[in-house]
Amino acid sequence: KNSLGPLPEMLSHGKPINFEDPAEDDVFGLGTRADISWKGLLDMTSCTECGRCQSQCPAWHTDKPLSPKLLIMAMRDHAMAKVVETENLVGEKAPIDLDVLWSCTSCGACVEECPVDIEHVDHIVNMRRFQVLVESEFPTELGGTFRNLEKAGNPWGANKQDREGWIAECDFPIRVVSGELPEDVEYLFWVGCAGAYEERAKKTTKAVAELLHMAGVNFAVLGKRETCTGDPARRAGNEFLYQILSKENIETFTQVFETRKDKGTKKVVVTCPHCFTTIGRDYAQSGYELQVVHHTQLLNQLVREGRLIAINKSEKSLTYHDPCYLGRHNQVFEAPRELLGATGVTITEMPRNQERSFCCGAGGGRMWMEEKLGTQINLNRVDEALATGVEEVAVACPFCRVMVTDGVAARESQVQVLDVAQALLRAVKPN
Repeated sequence: KNSLGPLPEMLSHGKPINFEDPAEDDVFGLGTRADISWKGLLDMTSCTECGRCQSQCPAWHTDKPLSPKLLIMAMRDHAMAKVVETENLVGEKAPIDLDVLWSCTSCGACVEECPVDIEHVDHIVNMRRFQVLVESEFPTELGGTFRNLEKAGNPWGANKQDREGWIAECDFPIRVVSGELPEDVEYLFWVGCAGAYEERAKKTTKAVAELLHMAGVNFAVLGKRETCTGDPARRAGNEFLYQILSKENIETFTQVFETRKDKGTKKVVVTCPHCFTTIGRDYAQSGYELQVVHHTQLLNQLVREGRLIAINKSEKSLTYHDPCYLGRHNQVFEAPRELLGATGVTITEMPRNQERSFCCGAGGGRMWMEEKLGTQINLNRVDEALATGVEEVAVACPFCRVMVTDGVAARESQVQVLDVAQALLRAVKPN
């Protein structure tokens, strides 16, 4: 089974748009019948209306107006109808309502489930691109997120100087790279926006750094030179902003790995599955490739090699929540489970796990949007976790951590939420 892969490039007249100098007649995204691509037409006409996509959709399960099946059918009916080529596909009195478009978390459950390989998420993001870049029609909260990304290089608008704040909280040395990566450094540790600024995610960052230090892995961080990968902008339809952010990061990577020509020597470890996907897959569309690993993969490798040994086995009962962008999008299922198993915990799986894991509700830019319709996606998932009767919920994504922690608090539960790295750290550290 292959991963879901990167989002498609933004095409106009069948060719990638040159964002440095777009042509006057370039079409930005999917807005009208005339903009529907051959793949869009193929997907629409292939749909068997079986409803498997709908049965797995977190938006549909929480009483939101989005049904992946009905969306594809609405697109098909519009494409086949005798309408003017320029008639809008999305909006008031159009086949697809704006609330439908913005309810998607880009979790990929629909794509994973579809028996005829329809790529619902790609079409949704293409329609978002048109709404953002042409119509300027998007949820109000996203306006602030876009401004923060543009001005501060992170979704929260936090000060760039504070990206290194977590380093002072470590009692071991952290190397910060100012120019090219020194020869003795094996891994560049990409901390990410959440890992640098969000208090809960910072615990994961510090745990991973300490584990790498204990295992004798030579690593370094970029500190203030990091900026957002562009994932929130891209999934929310702001392709222009994504291109700006990705270009800035690719220039930084080019400088950092200047003398390392082989992809296998350009090693990057990340704690965020969204950074994992964007740097590891989306940046390849710009012609830049790195060897990117998620922290659960690297830490599991270090345990297998005997460089990290669990000396304090835990007797806790635990369930693991598969992040959409680590699991479905990248097919990383075994590494975190194997890692948790090495710590001694008893893992109880939720009914919806691995390929059919249920989204936390934060993907597709939803982390920065209010959830005004239906019930809350994170509560749906948290209720499933609490029903297992475990003492802890392990996560492997900073956004999942926020959503699950908030859900547990809303349910007034004493269940603890922690990252896989934290579970390993308590097992390998002497009491």
